[in-house]
Amino acid sequence: MKQFLTVLEALVTLILVVVAIIGISYHAFRDEGWIAQGFGKISSAYVNYPLMALAATIAAYFGYRAWQGRKTRGLRTNYFDYVVYALMAVGIYFIGRYVLKGEL
Repeated sequence: MKQFLTVLEALVTLILVVVAIIGISYHAFRDEGWIAQGFGKISSAYVNYPLMALAATIAAYFGYRAWQGRKTRGLRTNYFDYVVYALMAVGIYFIGRYVLKGEL
């Protein structure tokens, strides 16, 4: 019975993560999707507010370097566990939205 519950948990996790990836991909890459809208906003931000955009770029660079530094020092984190939990929550959202509204 314990083995069955373990397999069931893994299957539910897999299904929720796959649904989340499909839903995010659909909304990101369709026409007028998140990427097209985000790219338009980012490009207009660099034109309209260059100093704020430069500050955000520098902050993102140093944040990335700090994250990479933690990874190379071998510190164990639960980062990927949290990513899986977040994807499961997004999968639940997309399934609920499909069941209630009939749309992805």
